[in-house]
Amino acid sequence: MKILVLNRFPLDLVPYGAWFGSEHTVVLMTRSASGAVAGDYAEVVEVPGYADTALVEYHAHRLHRRYGFDRVVAYSEWDLLRAARLRAAWGLPGQTPESAEAYRDKLVMKRTLDAAGVPVAPFAAVDDASALLAFADRQGLPLVLKPRRGASSLGIEIVADDAALHRTVKTCADLAADRPAHLMAEAWVPNEMFFVDGVVVDGRVRLCWPSSTSSPLGFRDGECQVAANLDAADPDRPRLIALVEKALAALPTPPTTAFHAEVFKLPDGSLMVNEIGSRMGGAHVQDLMLHSFGADPLRLQSDWLAGEELPDLPAEPVVNAGFALVPPRPGRILRAPRSCPLPGIELFKVAVEDGTIVDEARSSADILASFVAVGRDRAEVLKRLSDAVDWFTASCDFQPADLDRGLAA
Repeated sequence: MKILVLNRFPLDLVPYGAWFGSEHTVVLMTRSASGAVAGDYAEVVEVPGYADTALVEYHAHRLHRRYGFDRVVAYSEWDLLRAARLRAAWGLPGQTPESAEAYRDKLVMKRTLDAAGVPVAPFAAVDDASALLAFADRQGLPLVLKPRRGASSLGIEIVADDAALHRTVKTCADLAADRPAHLMAEAWVPNEMFFVDGVVVDGRVRLCWPSSTSSPLGFRDGECQVAANLDAADPDRPRLIALVEKALAALPTPPTTAFHAEVFKLPDGSLMVNEIGSRMGGAHVQDLMLHSFGADPLRLQSDWLAGEELPDLPAEPVVNAGFALVPPRPGRILRAPRSCPLPGIELFKVAVEDGTIVDEARSSADILASFVAVGRDRAEVLKRLSDAVDWFTASCDFQPADLDRGLAA
């Protein structure tokens, strides 16, 4: 089989060539070839500006004329539509443009879920200021304004009151343009938040487990995002799984895919789908699944595609796992610890070198440090993550920015 891989991840996390094996011809197109193992790929094409150029598809068509690909593999949220368009152009199996759009475009997603009776917050398309103001009049404030094809909490605004609404209409250039703004508004609902992560293989859900999480928007207030597997006995666990399986059935879900859902629990105890993606969750979801189930969602997809027999997966986590993401704040990191001595911490990463000047986070993907912890249950994992964040804060030699003068280079 001849496989084209579109990749955005660090290659030490996704060794596609080793996963697919030497019996397959694997061509890798990537934003950085760093870490690509010689001999694992028939060809590696590094595309400068990978995230923002249509040259990815240009080079893909050029390579297809040479290799005649049988499959296109893409595991990043941002590559799903690209890959689907290539499959459609070449008549290949896999996720279709219709399926990719239903998972990438939040308006299409919400309309599909709502029509199938899956609970979602009230929503509307916002292509101009009049549409936003009409929704605000209809639903009231606060509301959430977001890009229809965003990710990592980029571009999301909480419009809390009339002053914020005035500011948004005044400053949002997309609302004033002649072209449609391609935004969506939703009613803001008070909630607890959960992730539900898993894998569908050959149309069957093979892995599905929920985790509690703090808000992915907490970075705006300098707060850590903390997530941990629910315990098997948690009464919300089966309800969360049932709701996500209903959402997967309502959407044009690919026969084989990882998925990552965000679910709200409202004050009255009811559940509501916020979003769902046909890809693995970001942050440390991959590590969480590896530690709790011994399964990598991306490896499972790759093994199935390569014709490998998939292993039996545990019905519930072998150990409870979770992660914490520490956002940056303006200043200079003079010295940060590089190893964590605390029990139960399986992974600790610092994203910057000593001496680096950092600014405030612009998205949930902007991380200063992160931890993955394991424990006997959710409570122990959350305690270990809390202790680890406190330890890092106390151990990091940090010079706050002078807001008036900034920091000298």
